Amino acid sequence: MYYRIFVAEGRYNIINPSETQVKNSVSIYDDKRAIKSVSVLSDEPIFFDGDNPEQIAEALENWLKHMLLASNEEKVRDMIQFLRKHSKELTKGRLHYDIERIEEKKKDLIAQLEELEGERK
Repeated sequence: MYYRIFVAEGRYNIINPSETQVKNSVSIYDDKRAIKSVSVLSDEPIFFDGDNPEQIAEALENWLKHMLLASNEEKVRDMIQFLRKHSKELTKGRLHYDIERIEEKKKDLIAQLEELEGERK
């Protein structure tokens, strides 16, 4: 089990489409299948690439504190609890996920290098 975050700036407000907001999403995966996900909108990013599950939970908690009304409050609170309860497992899973991605990239780069060297001969 591992987590991934996604942060994207865009125009998410249907009522005021000229307003730019940041969509902050965190998803939990098990065997490359999303099992839990939550997204919140803010004026600026609340998650960052190196954030661990505890930091993400804290960012979501701070986001909730500043909201007068959040239609997804229950879902956000559930994610906060999940991140804290499974923090170590998620961190370990994320490291394994990152290693797999690096290994795949390494294989692709080696194949590209071999192809270029073959063209050179």
